[in-house]
Amino acid sequence: MVGVGPVARLLAVGWWKRDAERSLEPVQINGGPGLLVRVDGEIDGVLAVRVENGYVTGAYHVRNPEKLSRVERETAVSR
Repeated sequence: MVGVGPVARLLAVGWWKRDAERSLEPVQINGGPGLLVRVDGEIDGVLAVRVENGYVTGAYHVRNPEKLSRVERETAVSR
């Protein structure tokens, strides 16, 4: 998806059509802003946002359960 209009329509209408309780929680993903998406209390996905010069230039929605397995806990980083 490219452009403000299509992305805004997806977030406003298309994403919420299922009959389920959904919630969004602001989180930090890979050092940047994002949203943790829960459906009926369970993690459904993560929306990571790329920001450049104050503008959102990319949004990435990850739903692969293998990639989401570490979302609930912090990972220690060493130098």
